[in-house]
Amino acid sequence: MKHHPLLFTALALTATAVLTGPATTATAAPSPSAEAPKGQGDPVPVDKAGLRIVKTDPEGQPAPGAAFQLLDSAGKTLAEGKTGADGTLAFSDLAPGVVRLKETASGSPLLGTVPDQDVVVAPGEPKVLAITDPYKSAGLTLKVTDKATGKGLAGAIVNIAPKDAKDDKGAFTLTTGADGIAKAPLPVGKKTGSTYTATENKAPDGYRLDTTPVEITAKPGAETTAALTNTATAKPTEDPTGKPTAKPTGDPTAPPTPTASSSTGTGEPTPTASSSSSPDIGTATSTAPDATPEGSLAHTGADSTNGWLLAIGGLLLAAGGGAVYAARRRKNRDAEAEAGTGQHRRTDDN
Repeated sequence: MKHHPLLFTALALTATAVLTGPATTATAAPSPSAEAPKGQGDPVPVDKAGLRIVKTDPEGQPAPGAAFQLLDSAGKTLAEGKTGADGTLAFSDLAPGVVRLKETASGSPLLGTVPDQDVVVAPGEPKVLAITDPYKSAGLTLKVTDKATGKGLAGAIVNIAPKDAKDDKGAFTLTTGADGIAKAPLPVGKKTGSTYTATENKAPDGYRLDTTPVEITAKPGAETTAALTNTATAKPTEDPTGKPTAKPTGDPTAPPTPTASSSTGTGEPTPTASSSSSPDIGTATSTAPDATPEGSLAHTGADSTNGWLLAIGGLLLAAGGGAVYAARRRKNRDAEAEAGTGQHRRTDDN
């Protein structure tokens, strides 16, 4: 093996320069995602995030005692707490990212809670989140009844509107059920309560419309009632039947009385007949009562028995007249026969 004296000399000089020179070396900062080697010190600390809640009522007053929870994406509770007397609640040492904020209690019987919401938290100063809880709605019970009987009336349509509201903002309608009742929540904007009016738009069938407004005071979380009454429309006192109400006077069963007349027959032969009349011609006068005797009533068809009696009476009178006529004719023939016999005898004697 050959040796190179020049090479060994160069290496020796280089090593001497490194050991005797100044300390100017630098180290690269580790990557945030790089893990620290085991056994060579603690991991690099990660920055934390924070969240500060400021809770008030609708009128801007602090709302203490409200309970909140912070949840991760899987629904696991990360932190929880309640607002203090000043209405604030602070969360610290949160991992940066998105958390779910849930209000579990409002801390007041007059206040409701807000829906769940997602909040983004980042390293640095705590995020400030203002939350205003609404007042609890009032419970409205609407009753529409008959003014005379107090019975509930179905089908009434009533308009509910905030008093002095413009453009019907916040107005809605209710329709009563079979018991005359309808229910609905009323939003409340003040601790002392909000005022509404109830006005009937359509009356129940058979009743008069009453457009007089009824005032309603709705207080947070309280029940309230609005009562309206309706008067039934007038009905006719008597229903038309289409039948005559007048009744005939007198006794319809009494037979009519014939009027006195010179032409009324007596059933006997009239004295005007002469013996010189033709043997084939006889005279008999027998007349029935006048067609419309005085004092009689017009036949209305109500009593069929009277009609039959009158018909039978007419037939009897006609039969009697015929019998009188036949008897008179027979008598005339006999008289003529006797007269002829006497003349013949006188001729024979002569």
